[in-house]
Amino acid sequence: MRDQKERVETIESIMKNEFRHALAVNLITQEQHDNYLQELNELTSYIYERYKDSFTFRAEDWRKINNYYEKIVTLDFVRDYIKEGLEYSWLIEM
Repeated sequence: MRDQKERVETIESIMKNEFRHALAVNLITQEQHDNYLQELNELTSYIYERYKDSFTFRAEDWRKINNYYEKIVTLDFVRDYIKEGLEYSWLIEM
């Protein structure tokens, strides 16, 4: 099993790049970009703070992560290969 922190960092990086791409090709507005980024930052900050010494996730945190994932994959501007990569990074080891 991959390190949980590595998975979260990978997901964070992928989504920041996807939001930046969507903004660059005018699929989302600057305000939407900022809101998506803020939500991602809140989730990752929460996880980093809660698990700074141990990355054994609790069930409620898996639900929080999974809810975020489910929201992301419904967004039209997120490319299919990104969704597939997220599924691999996020859910395969849950």
